[in-house]
Amino acid sequence: MPLDPSVIRDTLLDYGARTFWALVVAVVALLLARAVRGVTMRALARNRAQANVTVLVGNLAQLTVIVMGGLLILAIYTQGAFAWILTSFSVIGIVIGLSAQDILKNFFAGVWVLIERPFRIGDSIEVTGYTGTVEEIAFRTTQLRTDDGREVIVPNGTFMTSAVVNLTRFPTRRASAVLVLPADEKAVTAEEIRAALGKAEGVSPEPPPSVELRSVADGKAQYQVTFWATNREALSQALRALRARFPQGDVHIG
Repeated sequence: MPLDPSVIRDTLLDYGARTFWALVVAVVALLLARAVRGVTMRALARNRAQANVTVLVGNLAQLTVIVMGGLLILAIYTQGAFAWILTSFSVIGIVIGLSAQDILKNFFAGVWVLIERPFRIGDSIEVTGYTGTVEEIAFRTTQLRTDDGREVIVPNGTFMTSAVVNLTRFPTRRASAVLVLPADEKAVTAEEIRAALGKAEGVSPEPPPSVELRSVADGKAQYQVTFWATNREALSQALRALRARFPQGDVHIG
């Protein structure tokens, strides 16, 4: 059956026009993708995000624009069949998303941790009953090292649903000690406590140390001394300073 020259001409013109617009879309998409990548990476760099996160998010932004351009080119060529093709891709995407939802959740949570930085490598944190030093932050998990040398692998999705205590962010913490003296001794004043702890290295002068009489029984007066320490060693220094100032009493951690 001979081909109709007018049909061939119309078909060639139609696909020529589609190819022209497809090339225009491809060029615009590539230029726009590069621009979006640059803007995203500069914004993350200003927020001091880690280098690997900056590159990853920039590449994801670029890929998103390219994919959208690809879909638009596919729509230009397929026209009426595009809705069916897009529906097929959507169904496949939903199936993949459901089967890998835990992996994807931990991945995007890892990106959030690296961008927002609620904690950093070297920080001591407490999460879901574990306390340790952050050794590594990956895109799916975070590695902790506990004080007794154990390794704890925490899925990053945990940080989106559980409370995290950063023990390093504010190094000065409140501590307390119990001072027991004979009941017939002169009452302890806040000035005496401040003078004694002022010699202890690591004890913060602000807020100032305070003392409170808690009880008097069996010939003994029990005081609670409260102060703010900048490190763990400061607690030992404070106890030694109180023992030196009140040698007739008993001092222990409160």
